Amino acid sequence: MQWDRLKTFYYVAKFESFTKTGQHLNISQSAISRQIIDLEYQVGHKLFKRLPKRLALTKQGELLFQNTEKMFIFSELALSQIQNELLEPQGDLSLGANVNLVETWLYAVIPDFLKLYPKINLSIFSKDAPLDVESLEVHVALQPYIEDQPELIQNFLMSWQRKLYASKEYLQKHGTPRTAKDLEHHRLIGFGPEKIHLFDNINWHLKLSGANNCVQKPYVSANSLRTLFHLATNGFGIISFSQESPLLKGSPLIEVLPDIPGPNIDIYFTYPVQLKGIKKIDVLEKYLQAHVKEHHRKFNNSGDIEKKQKGEIIEG
Repeated sequence: MQWDRLKTFYYVAKFESFTKTGQHLNISQSAISRQIIDLEYQVGHKLFKRLPKRLALTKQGELLFQNTEKMFIFSELALSQIQNELLEPQGDLSLGANVNLVETWLYAVIPDFLKLYPKINLSIFSKDAPLDVESLEVHVALQPYIEDQPELIQNFLMSWQRKLYASKEYLQKHGTPRTAKDLEHHRLIGFGPEKIHLFDNINWHLKLSGANNCVQKPYVSANSLRTLFHLATNGFGIISFSQESPLLKGSPLIEVLPDIPGPNIDIYFTYPVQLKGIKKIDVLEKYLQAHVKEHHRKFNNSGDIEKKQKGEIIEG
């Protein structure tokens, strides 16, 4: 069996989709279809059955996938170990994270890493669901801690504090809330639907007013933090946002109700124990840790940021 066909089969089985497989491998759906047809002809059985919204493995497909997955994992480990013998970190490295973490943090962090290590071929994979690091869906994942996973190395990377922000334009028009109860009379921007987000309590601010012990209906919602950031910037309401996000640097947003802390979001640098000691993973972790420390140092020492983000009372 040709390895390229097995690799394509493996990802189609993982993603349950030709479209997602094509995006991941950067090949056309027609090429994927041809490879699967050729592989089915070679084994003499159908490997997938089509369901309304996804592909599912047949019994024969399940058997092939179980063995292909082992081959894939061993080949990835072998390649990483061979490349690790070289003096300079190099080779393929896949990094997975929540879509919104990629959009609001990684986009600003990764360019300098690529300049430092030009021989590392980095692939960034965003997904609004837990990543299967153990079976090498990605080499490294930035995600919440997973309990009872001894096969994973999970090192704490950072904790983000969520706070409330609004534009000066909004506060001039609607006034500045002085207490949590005042939020009942304000336009809140929410993340929705909340269930697709990896981190808990993403819409904590919708529960602050305590009005009728209910969750306040957002004025507008979207499932992209970058979209919500732009809505707040353009004066549409009050947003919950991580104060450490690079998007806030130079933005017109002002912190409101600064004495009310939001939930912390803890993010861990996660990879399989089999990849311990691999240089390209080690340098990525050290780079991200150093970036986080430097950002916190600048954040804590910058009078400009403190002045910009300290809540000010603006009357409508």
